[in-house]
Amino acid sequence: MAVLRLSGLASGIDTETMIKQLMQVERAPVDRLAQKKQTLTWQRDAYREINRALLDLRTAASDMILSKNYTAKTVTSSDLSIVSVSASSIASTGSVTIDSIGQLASASSVSMTITAGRPSSTTLTDSGLFEADVNGKINVQINTFSSDGTAINETISLDATQKISDLTAAINGKSSLGMNAVYNEITGKLVLTKTNTGKLNPNGSDISIVDVNAGIEKVNSQTATLGQEGQNAKYTIGGQELEQRTNTFTQNGLTITLNKISTTPTTLNTKLDVQTNFDSIKKFVDKYNDMIDKMNSKVNEEKYRDYQPLTDAQRTELSDDEIKKWEEKASSGILRNDSYLQSGMNQFRSAISSKIDTGYTYQSGTDTIALNYMSQIGITTTGDFRDGGKLQINETKLKKMLEEQPDGVYKLFTTDAPGPVTNPDGSLTQNSNGLDGFVRQIQVFATTMRSKVSQVAGLDGAVATTYRLGQSLADVDKSILSWEDKLTAKENAYYRRFAAMEQAMNQANSQSATLASYLGQ
Repeated sequence: MAVLRLSGLASGIDTETMIKQLMQVERAPVDRLAQKKQTLTWQRDAYREINRALLDLRTAASDMILSKNYTAKTVTSSDLSIVSVSASSIASTGSVTIDSIGQLASASSVSMTITAGRPSSTTLTDSGLFEADVNGKINVQINTFSSDGTAINETISLDATQKISDLTAAINGKSSLGMNAVYNEITGKLVLTKTNTGKLNPNGSDISIVDVNAGIEKVNSQTATLGQEGQNAKYTIGGQELEQRTNTFTQNGLTITLNKISTTPTTLNTKLDVQTNFDSIKKFVDKYNDMIDKMNSKVNEEKYRDYQPLTDAQRTELSDDEIKKWEEKASSGILRNDSYLQSGMNQFRSAISSKIDTGYTYQSGTDTIALNYMSQIGITTTGDFRDGGKLQINETKLKKMLEEQPDGVYKLFTTDAPGPVTNPDGSLTQNSNGLDGFVRQIQVFATTMRSKVSQVAGLDGAVATTYRLGQSLADVDKSILSWEDKLTAKENAYYRRFAAMEQAMNQANSQSATLASYLGQ
C-alpha cells in the first residue's frame, strides 16, 4: 500500500530532507556491506589475474618439454641454386655432400586432341573424344596411381550434349585422381597432368584413359607424343645413386630441395643453432620472471588502510579522475602477505635450487661431471632478495653448455625422475638421485597453485557457489537485499510519522482559525 508523503505543508518543516538525512544514518550497515562486496570482488579479480598468469606459465612450460627448444639445428648449402635445405631438431650435426643431380622429378601427363580452335563450350559429341552410348552418355574411365603407388580407378559419366569445360571440371572435381585437367582452345588439346611428381607405377603407365562405351584405351602416359611418364629425382651421395619421387624430400632430419640438374658437388653443413636454443630458454625464463614479479608485487603491495571502497553517496561527490585515484589506493594491497602466493613462490624458488635426476654425465678434462643443478648451466636466482626469486642467465655459460652438452641441458629441463621410494612401513622417501626436470616441476607447481587459487576465486565465468569468495559474495548480496527491505520499511515508517504530525498540526491550525473567528465577532 502506498505511503502518504506530506512535505511540511502544515509545519513548514522540510521533512523530505530530514528523512533523507535520517536514512543516510540508517544505511550505514548497507554501505559497509557494499564496501565488503567491493573488497571481495577486488580480491577475486586479483586472484584470477594470478591464475591467468599461472596458466600462461604452465603452457610455456609444456612447450619447453619439446626437444626442439634445446637441439634446434641450422644448415647451409654450398650452392643454393643447386640444392636448398632446412633442418629439423632431429638432424645430425656434420656435413653431407650431394655429388651430382642426374634428374629432377616430373609429373606424368596425357593429352587428347580435337580440332584446333574449338572453344571449351564445344559439346562432347562434337569434340569426337568419346563415343556416346544408347542413352546419350559418354563414360570415361581414368586409371592412375596415388603418391604411395596405390591404384586408383574412377569413371566419369556425362551427357554427350555437355561441354568440354564440364568434362575438365568433373576431372578436377575428383580429388582422388590427383590430377589437373586443362583444355587449350588454341591447340585443341585436353591435357591431364598429375599433381604428384615421380614414377608412380613401376610396372606400367602412370595414367590411362579408357572410352568405356567404345571399349578401347584412348591414350596412356607411355603413348608416344601424347603421353609423358612421371620420373623420379636422381642424385648421388658417396658414389651411390638415390631416387626420390619428389624434388623436395626429407632425409635424416633435413628437408632437401633439388633445384636443377648438376654435376657440381654441393655440401650441406649442419650444426647446432645455439642462438635459437638460447632464445627459447630465455623466453621461458622471461615468462617465469614475469610470473614471479606479478606474485611478488601482489604480496608486497602497500595497503592503504585509510582508503576504503567508496559508497554510492561518496561517488557522487567526486570526479571520475578522483574516483580512479581513490580506488587505486583502496584496492592496493588486496593480496598483501597472501599465504597462497607466498607458498607458490617458495615452491618455484625450490625448483631452481633442487637436485635434478638427469642421470647425465660428461667429461671435463680428466673429471667426470654429473649434471644435476641449473646453476651448472648458468641459470640461478638473482642476488637481490627483493626480487622474490627471479632468475638470471649467465649467457656465456649457457651458450657454452648448449653447444657442448645440449642433451644434458635438455635433461635438466625435462627429465622425468622416478617417484619416491615406498618404505616397508608405507612411508615415502624422496628419490635420492633428485627430482624432475625444472620445467616439469614448474608444470606441477603451477597446476597445484592454480587449483588452490581456483577453489578460492574460481575460474573466469565460474558459478559463484563453486568457489569460496563467490559464496561470500552471494551471502553479502543476500544481506544487502535483506537490509534494503528493512530500510524501505524504516523509510515508510518515517513518512507515516511525519504525515501523522502534519495532519495533527493541520487539524490544530484549523481549530485555531475557527476559534479566532468566533472571538473576532
